[in-house]
Amino acid sequence: MTISGVLRRFFLAYVVLIIVVAVAFQLLGIASSSGVNVGILIGAVLWPCLAFAEKNGRYFTPAEKKTVVWSMIAINLALQLVVGGGAMAAEGKFSAGPLLFALVFVGLIHSVAIYFFVGQAGKMYVKQQEAKAKKLAKGN
Repeated sequence: MTISGVLRRFFLAYVVLIIVVAVAFQLLGIASSSGVNVGILIGAVLWPCLAFAEKNGRYFTPAEKKTVVWSMIAINLALQLVVGGGAMAAEGKFSAGPLLFALVFVGLIHSVAIYFFVGQAGKMYVKQQEAKAKKLAKGN
């Protein structure tokens, strides 16, 4: 798997999860929260990172990790801009100031989450490999 494959999976997972959860919450009459949105983000980060490790038999190099983190942050900010701007425009209350403030605030929180969970996925992969090695050692 390539880095572009990781980013494509992140984008698709993030968009699909946002839509599915929004529709489900709307049908159930539940209000969405920032915790739900961060949970969606975490799932969208972990899945492609772990898939990369499994398919390539290794985790990201430091340069790849830097590219993945910054690219995921950029994708996230672009989606936040589209969703936030679209929501404001739909209400007829589009204003650049509040949108920019929300983008910076949410962007900071999400950026920290992306950075942390890209790193966490690497640790999870190492633990999975250690568990597999122990299982194989016991079997022999």
